[in-house]
Amino acid sequence: MSAKRCCGTSIGVMIEDERHNLLMVTRGWWPKGTAPVAGHVRDEHTDVAAALVAEVEEEVGLTVTGSGLLWEGFLPNLCASLPHRPTPGHYWHLAIATAEGQVTPAEGETKGARFYSPVEVNDLAHATLAHYRDGGRAEEQPDESLEAVWLRLLWEAGRLSWLSSEDLAVAETAYTTEPGEYWLGGRR
Repeated sequence: MSAKRCCGTSIGVMIEDERHNLLMVTRGWWPKGTAPVAGHVRDEHTDVAAALVAEVEEEVGLTVTGSGLLWEGFLPNLCASLPHRPTPGHYWHLAIATAEGQVTPAEGETKGARFYSPVEVNDLAHATLAHYRDGGRAEEQPDESLEAVWLRLLWEAGRLSWLSSEDLAVAETAYTTEPGEYWLGGRR
């Protein structure tokens, strides 16, 4: 398989139920962990709105019925693709969306999907921080943790407002570190 270069743009989509539980997937490949639906914008999609709709349908089988932008900005996070040039990272569009249908996780792309309570999301965030503070490597990050870049994204969305500047620095170190032999330049 040839290595694919990152397009440098991403959409992150927060979908909540009526109890403010957040729909998240456990990722099927690096970067590891559990996170809301996300994907590249300019690799296959015409614009941010098209990417949002397509990624939600692809990853969790839902049909988007509405959405709104929560935050946008650049983060230097690495993904499974070779780094974007000239500056590694992604220009993120973070949205909240409503959707309908039955959650159907994408086989291979995810290891499952479900709604997580705010307490569970906080627990996953703590697990991520503990992993990296204990010297854990990116390729060893447990599924039962929050994908590192989502610490920052959920902080931007006001969902992890308890994170300190030191916590955010740990997250940034994690999401900007190449994952060694597991960085395959794309999907397996």
